[in-house]
Amino acid sequence: MTPGTITGKIHDARDLIGTEVRVERAGTVIRVGYMETATPSGELFWIRANGCEPRELFGSALGHTVVPASEPDQVAG
Repeated sequence: MTPGTITGKIHDARDLIGTEVRVERAGTVIRVGYMETATPSGELFWIRANGCEPRELFGSALGHTVVPASEPDQVAG
């Protein structure tokens, strides 16, 4: 799974498909965009292309966490 913890909530990447998310690494936001799809395990997911930003792969194996973009900015776990 690719969990992100914000104010006690755990988010699985598979539950966030089609929603706007923030991708973070070590508490720093590195991308905001819409989650296009995720692997069945939820360990890898793709953020769809937007403007000049290409479709991009992220995941827990790469050191990323993901949270809904609508969540207040707080430290992610």
